Amino acid sequence: MTIVIDPRFDRSGRSEGQGGEDLRPAAPRWRKRLAATLLVAGFAGYLIGGFWRFTEEVDRLSKPLPRADADAIVVLTGGALRLDYGLDLLRSGRGRRLLISGVHPGTSAATLARLTKTDKAWFDCCVDIDYVAADTVGNAEMAGRWAERRGYQDLILVTSDYHMPRSLLEFDRISGIRSITPVAVRRDDLWSRDSLPTGSGLRLLMTEYGKFVATRIRGFLGMAPQDADTGPYVASLDRR
Repeated sequence: MTIVIDPRFDRSGRSEGQGGEDLRPAAPRWRKRLAATLLVAGFAGYLIGGFWRFTEEVDRLSKPLPRADADAIVVLTGGALRLDYGLDLLRSGRGRRLLISGVHPGTSAATLARLTKTDKAWFDCCVDIDYVAADTVGNAEMAGRWAERRGYQDLILVTSDYHMPRSLLEFDRISGIRSITPVAVRRDDLWSRDSLPTGSGLRLLMTEYGKFVATRIRGFLGMAPQDADTGPYVASLDRR
């Protein structure tokens, strides 16, 4: 048997006139662009929807909660009225002791008593001051160690409304704490009368939402933050 090969075709079966190029049609570029556009749009929609839920959560947390007592109270510094709220809770018997976390090292108990117009006897008997924590991660670490040291499991957490969701995430990873009751200090300048963010409030909430998402991603990936260099991790009360 004689096999005759047409000289117009090479061994791969492709025409010589086509220079050996693959005849299979390439995927249209518009399909790739469409897929990329849909991916970006989906991610943007997820972020926008998440931000809307975040603002609703902030607004909900700032509403008064039913009375709930706890072992102790933790106030995170950094916003107006937070310490006043915490001291009011202490005086009303909602907790046996108060930790003020993240205080500037140059601020004494006497200064805090004067600024809040509180009898210093309350600071002498029932208040501890943490001068170590420099951020929300540090606040949670210091509060957890303080609670463990004193045998507290149920805490009331006081911070600003926009800061509360991220603070709860950080406190949730602290072992030994059984429950957290949030008391969010409402920032009236963030909200209009119909509970929608103002212009300045929108900018602040967007910034805080970015930090909130980063905290959730860190937790999802199991990337625990490094512990702070605590030394004597809860400073003793300055009696000056």
